[in-house]
Amino acid sequence: MRPKALISPLLAALLALGCVSSSPPRPPATRPDVAARAPLAPDYLGYVAYEVPINERVLLRWPERAMPLRVHLPRPPSGLFTDADAVVEAVRLGVLGWTDVAAPGLPSFEFVDDAGDADIPIVWAARPTGWFIASCSYAIDSLNRRLGVEQLLVTGRWRDGQEASLPQLETAVLHEMGHALGLTGHSPSPTDVMYKYVTHESEPQLSSRDRNTLRELYSRPIGARVVGGRTLR
Repeated sequence: MRPKALISPLLAALLALGCVSSSPPRPPATRPDVAARAPLAPDYLGYVAYEVPINERVLLRWPERAMPLRVHLPRPPSGLFTDADAVVEAVRLGVLGWTDVAAPGLPSFEFVDDAGDADIPIVWAARPTGWFIASCSYAIDSLNRRLGVEQLLVTGRWRDGQEASLPQLETAVLHEMGHALGLTGHSPSPTDVMYKYVTHESEPQLSSRDRNTLRELYSRPIGARVVGGRTLR
């Protein structure tokens, strides 16, 4: 899950990044993750701030007036999945999993019929190319500290082309929706949905640290600087 910055040809300050929900082909039973063994803080806000070009780390999120965020969730192309209805429902649940986490109505979502009306358009892809299951691409205006989402791309498949299970798919979309809401980095702990890997054993459930981190993000001003922020890739 290594976001890559792309400079818009129209505006140098407009950046598009991507985060992928993925897993190593055979994740080890235990990871040599020092951060995971250390006592856990109540949140991981310092890891999910956005790094602007002047080497500052700032908090980006949607303003309250943007709620409910509009999501376009079309049906997948015919033949892409064994059970398209179940796949759409898993994606829908992943989208809605953050509802009211920061505060009542914050965030909130509504599904719209037209992709052009959406804050978060969901797009289907037939196969993963360098990423697995789902990917969130940002469109961020760094100068104005404005968060935007270009698309949330979903294949629902692992690297070998095998369909992810419905819980794995829901987990991956839940993870990518965390990014879409402004958690632009990753938790250092595998107990959190926002950890850098979605594994075969992952469950679609937010941890208390996931919830606390989003609450902290949405309780602070947009563009607030994070002192001592850390980058985890």
